[in-house]
Amino acid sequence: MANDRIMFDDGTTEVAVVAHNKPLPVYLAATGPNSDGATLTKVAVTMSGASGVLVAASATRRSVMVSNPAANAAAAFDPTGGTCSLTAGIPLAAGQTITITGKAAQSAMTQIGTNLQVLTVYTGA
Repeated sequence: MANDRIMFDDGTTEVAVVAHNKPLPVYLAATGPNSDGATLTKVAVTMSGASGVLVAASATRRSVMVSNPAANAAAAFDPTGGTCSLTAGIPLAAGQTITITGKAAQSAMTQIGTNLQVLTVYTGA
């Protein structure tokens, strides 16, 4: 079993070997023949420097992608919807994107970051 390999053809001329240290790439697609049918919605969330709403709870949501496009600002979010702080939330560094899927994506979420900093949020339902 240790020598078993799974091959992944990504449509290029190369074939990638999938192993425990080289996981299979995963893509979230809004539409297409290999799609789960999710429709993505994009929202810009402007932060105030205090804990605030990132997304409201939604029983139909399947995914949340949070991106920090700022080049030099720190942000954090709390996927449980509690009061968020930079030291007690999940950090989101400049240029970083985090994706949450499944039941966890359905809860309310909060954010905090530099005043007037903008996070880009994509939700899929």
